[in-house]
Amino acid sequence: MKNIINMALTGLFLLTVTACEKDLELFNDPICRLNFYYQEIDNTADFKPQYANSSYSFIYKGSDLKRDTVWVIVESMGKLADQDRPITLEQLDTTAIIAQPGVHYVAFDDPSLAKYYVMPADKARTRLPIVILRDASLKQETVVLKYRIKANEFFSNGYDVLQTRSLSITDMLAEPAYWNKGYPMYGSYYSLRNFIGNYGVVKHQFMIDTTGKAWDDDFIEQLITGDSNYLNYIIQKLTTELVKTNEARQAQGLDVLKEADGTVVSFESMYDD
Repeated sequence: MKNIINMALTGLFLLTVTACEKDLELFNDPICRLNFYYQEIDNTADFKPQYANSSYSFIYKGSDLKRDTVWVIVESMGKLADQDRPITLEQLDTTAIIAQPGVHYVAFDDPSLAKYYVMPADKARTRLPIVILRDASLKQETVVLKYRIKANEFFSNGYDVLQTRSLSITDMLAEPAYWNKGYPMYGSYYSLRNFIGNYGVVKHQFMIDTTGKAWDDDFIEQLITGDSNYLNYIIQKLTTELVKTNEARQAQGLDVLKEADGTVVSFESMYDD
């Protein structure tokens, strides 16, 4: 009997430890906390730093577009409220070229955004707009807007890894943040890079010209998380068209497609991560 009791106590202890390792339940935290929400993860143990990075380029848009909106999702932990609760974001320093409020994006505390920066009554999740501006400087450079959730009288900060995000903004062809973003598949994580290799501007332009797709973050996510048959079709199309293009170029006495640094454009898969 003593052994049975000891085994039961041990089992209870293990269950308690396991429960402590899990994330707090959404509605049971007595303090209202706020996190950025990622549909790719079920708990913080699944979080990967690249999930917090995204990118936007005006180059995919018409020349008349002067501002656009990128949406991010936040989720609260704790009891719901029967009234709207303001949400506060703040910009952080970064080693990259820093996005300037009023130049590259609308400041988070701009009065025009106040009505959007709230958690609606009786809700635990909402979208927040990041309004970006098409400044002429973006034709020559990429700026980075790094920001975080700022605690206020309505919300405390939640999990550390879910507090900060980063958005690259440009008006040039530039590497999409999701090029190297890993998605769960086949029992591991795979990114676009795994299927078609490293990024290059010439390669990127060839992909756009060949498929008619933007190959921005949104398209990459749809492609990687969508029908695998379509992904395989796209890769085969790119590979076939590259061979045809290089043959045509060589027939004209030109070299095969290369990046500015001399790297030959290719769509070789890379599974060494």
